[in-house]
Amino acid sequence: MIRKLNFKTIAAGLLLALAAGCGGGSGGSGAPAGDGGFSGEIVRVGRQNSSGTYDYFREAVLGEGREFKLGSSDQSGSKEVVQVVATTPTAIGYSGMGYATPDVKMLALSKDGNAPVKPTKEAAMDGSYPLARALYLYTVGEPNANIKHFLAWAQSAEGQAIVEEMGYVPIEAVPMTDDAAPPDGDVKMLGSDTLVNVAQRWAEVYTGKYPNVNVQASGGGSGVGINQLIEGTIDIATASREMKDKERGKIAEKGLGDVVETTIGRDALAVYVNKGNPHDTISIKTLAEIFGEDGEITDWSQVGSE
Repeated sequence: MIRKLNFKTIAAGLLLALAAGCGGGSGGSGAPAGDGGFSGEIVRVGRQNSSGTYDYFREAVLGEGREFKLGSSDQSGSKEVVQVVATTPTAIGYSGMGYATPDVKMLALSKDGNAPVKPTKEAAMDGSYPLARALYLYTVGEPNANIKHFLAWAQSAEGQAIVEEMGYVPIEAVPMTDDAAPPDGDVKMLGSDTLVNVAQRWAEVYTGKYPNVNVQASGGGSGVGINQLIEGTIDIATASREMKDKERGKIAEKGLGDVVETTIGRDALAVYVNKGNPHDTISIKTLAEIFGEDGEITDWSQVGSE
């Protein structure tokens, strides 16, 4: 599958890097501080508030009731976060582990004084990584034959091999009980940008195998996908967070039927820094002070070894 480069985002990253490099005495270019440490104004790179990753990070890192600090560079997609971090020496951002590139590095995380844990597939599976999370597909009501077949295939060995291929942790595959081809029809799937690479690869492979079914897969954010599921404009919402109580309430109010939540993989939500950043670890507490409102950490010289 050919993926287009987002030149707008890359350009934004270059401008941020230039701005950071002109930080005067703050060492914004990532220059060593007087004590031999790393310094420079921290450029925070995040997601838009329609993103499930945005919601998950806010709850897991900032804590209940705390909002993000204003002034971050908020990106529309997971890939774009990593692209900006790669071109900005003093940046820090968060995104799914499946978007790692050689131009960035993922920090090991510590929590509550415990030893730092790297964002590996093993740590995502056993839950030892502090930001390990499940990835979901949501449907409402009784799905038609096309949707049932696609969901079963996504959980099968073939579908789960794609989850792993895209850099995430597969669930235990569920054998398909019906080998018959699905009926002609459409499958509309939209939501999580964390999962958009998986969803688009699923669509490519599934339609190659069953050309009588048109599978449409796109991103936009978990919240956008769930809202469109509620409005009835899509069949499946992909999500990197659990459906919220208020979203379930809207579904109940409309009488759309039961919500079906299908876990299709696991992710270690990674904290990314530029490959030139000397830090290898960071704590959840420090992240909260970097990203949270009223947080006191604004420069890398304030971040110690953790």
